[in-house]
Amino acid sequence: MKFTAILALAATASAAEIENSLIADHLNDPMELAIAPDGDLFVVEREGRMLRIRPSTGGIFEVGQIPVTALRKADKDSPWAREDGLLGIELDPGFATNHRLYLYYSHPEKMLNRLSRFEMKDGKLDPASEKVLLDVPTDRRDRVCHHGGSIQFGPDGLLYLSLGDNTCPFESDGFAPIDDRDGHEHANAMRSAGNTNDLRGKILRIRPTEDGYEIPDGNLFPPGTANTRPEIYVMGCRNPFRISIDPKTNVLYWGEVGPDAGDSKEKGPRGHDEVNQAKRAGNFGWPFVIADNKPYPIVDFTTGKPGKMTDPKAPENPSVHSNGLKVLPASQPAFIWYPYAKSEEFPTVGEGGRNAMAGPVFYYDANRKYNLLGKDDDHTLLTYDWSRGKIWKAKLGKDEKLESLEPLLDRINHPMDLEMAADGTVWLLEYGSEWWFGTDGRVRRLRPADGNRPPAVKVAAAGTTYTATASDPDGDPLTIEWWLTEGADESKIGSGPSITHTGGGLELRAVATDAKGAIGVARVPLVEKTAGPALQLELTGKPDRPGFGEDLAFSVKGAADPGKLVVRARYIPPTGHDAGGPQFSQAITDLLTSKQCFACHQIEKTVVGPSYLDVAMKNRGDAGALERLRTKLKTGGAGAWGEIPMPPQAAVSDAEGETIIRAVLDLAGGMAETRGSAEGTIQLCDQPAGAGNGGAWEITAEAPGFTAARTRIPAK
Repeated sequence: MKFTAILALAATASAAEIENSLIADHLNDPMELAIAPDGDLFVVEREGRMLRIRPSTGGIFEVGQIPVTALRKADKDSPWAREDGLLGIELDPGFATNHRLYLYYSHPEKMLNRLSRFEMKDGKLDPASEKVLLDVPTDRRDRVCHHGGSIQFGPDGLLYLSLGDNTCPFESDGFAPIDDRDGHEHANAMRSAGNTNDLRGKILRIRPTEDGYEIPDGNLFPPGTANTRPEIYVMGCRNPFRISIDPKTNVLYWGEVGPDAGDSKEKGPRGHDEVNQAKRAGNFGWPFVIADNKPYPIVDFTTGKPGKMTDPKAPENPSVHSNGLKVLPASQPAFIWYPYAKSEEFPTVGEGGRNAMAGPVFYYDANRKYNLLGKDDDHTLLTYDWSRGKIWKAKLGKDEKLESLEPLLDRINHPMDLEMAADGTVWLLEYGSEWWFGTDGRVRRLRPADGNRPPAVKVAAAGTTYTATASDPDGDPLTIEWWLTEGADESKIGSGPSITHTGGGLELRAVATDAKGAIGVARVPLVEKTAGPALQLELTGKPDRPGFGEDLAFSVKGAADPGKLVVRARYIPPTGHDAGGPQFSQAITDLLTSKQCFACHQIEKTVVGPSYLDVAMKNRGDAGALERLRTKLKTGGAGAWGEIPMPPQAAVSDAEGETIIRAVLDLAGGMAETRGSAEGTIQLCDQPAGAGNGGAWEITAEAPGFTAARTRIPAK
């Protein structure tokens, strides 16, 4: 792996001077990042792993594993615990001496999410040190989601924790989920976000103590207020996914992931994402208002008819499933808000999918080692969007008012967290391409570019001898050090171009450093990773050179549920074209990249939406597919591929849409498939236009939670 690189990103002039360096990769669904005083980074992953990352040497160490409830790959379509897991991390302000940190996670046995304090001992998380601070009872059934989970300390030593509304959003047509019928509590955010006596759909603020926590002055409801919880600082949140606190003003910012309605209708306004600002405690309205206080009516879900319209100045919660106040504090408007379509108020955010995040706040400091932005950007909030893969600069003025909003960076692979270190370095956590079960999460370092390019280094092995070859693009002299990862730590075991290593360890690294301190890292895994259980594919009768249109008999062993098996046959022409899998041309790849399509779709992998190959196979042979998919691209839709809606792609012109859809449908060329059977036949495709004799057939068998089986045989 190349340790650092200055990426060519489409950005503004100031952003072009930002060095964007890869520090760690191959992370599995990373959720949140925290910066240690010594410069190391802590990252938590959704399924319970905690990592320590050492940028100075490239070391990545597993330092803890928390048992959690989480969606697992073996049952990826389960309606249970859709967004549960290890959700947030924050280090204690005194971490350098007390080694304490805070985790927010989904309890593995009880129906609750838990905020706990832990201690690090001998470089590892000590499970026995857990001190439970706060339990939040939750639902996990029927596709409920929205847990938030971001943890931050403010400059005043108070701890903030964001909590989502823990509600299923898929049963209210993209509008307010306020289904008050008995048995539909999972689809009713009035019971959570709109309930003053419930912690969900809130941002909490507490002062941790040795034995628990205290309630600070200034929260939304003073202790002792009937039918309220005193921990609440902000209420009326849908999914406040990432929070940030201004280090000078103590103002709270967060990104609010909004509902999915593409257009306004009688059930309410169209959906918006929000960036919110709280100078003091307040109610931000969900599920009764959205954006700049656009109100929802109270819909009767028995009849589907809208009723009384919400008054943002005095919103009322009529739910029989709420045990809080009936009349709520006045709703506060969002700071920045935008829909799927082009925003009239904030056009620079663009259009398309949305998933708003917020923070940190940048202040220019001439005495600090790094200033990502210039003096003119002093007091600027960085906002970002997970779906759009972009970062913006929100310049703040007097009384924290928004003065301007400008793009900073784009083409980021699902930005998940953004944190600023004491020296001014900004750390970017990328979630990776897949929504669940991803393996390509990354940590990147953002700093002002100084023109010094990092060295490149490779390692070749001959028995127990490892030799590094390094070069510097600027011609600087290089030094090479060898580091060995052992458990939760590392040791330096040598220097120079070669080393002999016969001992144990998990990973060997050659670290090349130039005269100005830029480094490159080459990794050598010393322990083979354990793969999931493998499927076994057998072609019955050992066929010899089958031809187009023939039936091919197969059997698959090892699948826990044969109903989820997919068996495919793909023709590879004798030229070898497409031998690495279905591909788009470079022109189509560039078009899809420019329209942010790869944020939700990949060629062969299901991520937020279906894979392009699945779309092609589902629609192959359908003469009306082109026109139908063109319409869906313009209008959006949901239900054909699961619960996640596709927003209208307003940024894609009619001509571009047709070009994209034709390219997607063309992926089915030379393909055949059968689903839901461990034994049977698959009819090979008809001869593609222009295909001659020869080539090969690639046969694959895939199922969730299993390593795919793959074999090739010559074609007639």
